[in-house]
Amino acid sequence: MPKENPNKEKARTLANQIAAMSDEQKAAWMARVPVLTTEGKPISGKNHMLAAMQRDDATMVAGFRQWLALGRAVRKGETALYIFAPSGRKAEPSAPSGEKAGDALEAVGDSIRFLLVPVFDVAQTDPVETTQAVAA
Repeated sequence: MPKENPNKEKARTLANQIAAMSDEQKAAWMARVPVLTTEGKPISGKNHMLAAMQRDDATMVAGFRQWLALGRAVRKGETALYIFAPSGRKAEPSAPSGEKAGDALEAVGDSIRFLLVPVFDVAQTDPVETTQAVAA
């Protein structure tokens, strides 16, 4: 039996809000400062709108462990933003003998799915203080 996803209703609500937006409203959301990953790459348009609807001032997002690796810690009590991330294997499209290449590509697409993942904005983090003394 599949495990219940507690964020399914939240995702459905956000998706309905985005679907109800006019083209002008969507353009206004996209015109604001782009939401970036910690590598400096902009996130997809749909993820941009998802993040912006959950936090108006979102500018740079990453997962909990990604922030720790970058020397920042998520503050206690902060609520995660949820965006979609690919999950699954992305196999190389190779057609076995007797099959068309298009059939192999369709099989590859079936193995990739998108899941809601929690991320935090940089404004929800603080620098991690190191306890190591600097040698003089």
